[in-house]
Amino acid sequence: MRRIIVALLALVIGIVWCGRPLQARERVYRIGAVFAVTGPAAWLGDPEKKAAKLVEREINARGGINGVKVEVLVMDTQGAPQMAVLKARELVTKRRVMALIGPSRTPTSAAIMKALQLDRVNPRFKVPMVSCAAGRILTQPVKPWVFTTPQTNALAAEAILKYLSGRGIKRVAVVYVSNGFGEDGYDNLKALAPKYGVKIIGTETYGGKDRDMTAQLTKLAAQKPKAIINWSVGPTSVIVTKNFKQLGLDKKGIFLVMTHGQGNIKYVELCGGAAEGVILPAGKILVAQYLPDTDPQKKVLMKFKEDYEKTYKEPVSTFAGHAYDALMLVAEAIEKGKVRPGDGAALRKALETETSGFVGIDGIFHYSPQDHNGLSPEDMVMLKIVNGTFQLTR
Repeated sequence: MRRIIVALLALVIGIVWCGRPLQARERVYRIGAVFAVTGPAAWLGDPEKKAAKLVEREINARGGINGVKVEVLVMDTQGAPQMAVLKARELVTKRRVMALIGPSRTPTSAAIMKALQLDRVNPRFKVPMVSCAAGRILTQPVKPWVFTTPQTNALAAEAILKYLSGRGIKRVAVVYVSNGFGEDGYDNLKALAPKYGVKIIGTETYGGKDRDMTAQLTKLAAQKPKAIINWSVGPTSVIVTKNFKQLGLDKKGIFLVMTHGQGNIKYVELCGGAAEGVILPAGKILVAQYLPDTDPQKKVLMKFKEDYEKTYKEPVSTFAGHAYDALMLVAEAIEKGKVRPGDGAALRKALETETSGFVGIDGIFHYSPQDHNGLSPEDMVMLKIVNGTFQLTR
């Protein structure tokens, strides 16, 4: 009997001792971040990681959320769907995060969504994901546990078509990368073009690892469009831009239009001058200093821009803004919803009900049970690359 009592006592002590670190860890809002920090999509993920860590420091410097510190655990997806799923599973099962921010790309976000069943009402892991990707598949129709921060491909397509139509450009051609992001972009252009009296007279595609698109651009140019719209992100967008310039299509009176996926000065730098004159839709962060003081976003935009550039000694990008908004929306939901550490289900509900009107980098958000993106066409501006810089179009 004495041995049994000793064994039971040891067991109780062990449980209490092991429970102490767990309780201590639960006194923190632990957020997982999955970004393409390295690899072909690093110009998205690297600034996203930097922005997330910057926000983490700022939140904790002012005492955390409701007096509780925030811990952001960043993992690198390398832009690959399988790696994204692996890292997300680790964060959810081993690191016990209550939310995920990121990933950087639509294919990686969709992979995590499926793997963790975030498109279901009752997934195994009740952890909301606030993605930094723009693909329609993530929020249309609404996925119960998935939110996004970038302007959607639909908003970007509408901004492009409205801009072109307003300048009398009605004949366009489209070239896009054959993945979820590119296909979604093309689908939106095709659906919205009639609304603006724009006709898509030619379409070409290319692979995500292709290194020359002159054949596709040559075929499209033969159709005599007034503009060629490219829908991709990363290295392929640079190749398309250089090929367009090499073919002299700008001298033939054809405009090259990119997407919000090029909202980073690194895109301009990598093009080596070929990006001059390119048109693209984007959030306001790239031209924050030129906005009127009456713009409701300007104060937030300028503070983030100054803090980011002072900290990292590099220009702020659209993608940094996506991560800023993702983490700040989570923080806003936690604070206003009085969400306890570790309660992902309550956080999901608070994101839908407690964040409407949040002024962020990508726009003024209005999440709801019916809308997990929450942005509008007014949250985008059209930019032109002039002398190696982004400028508001006239």
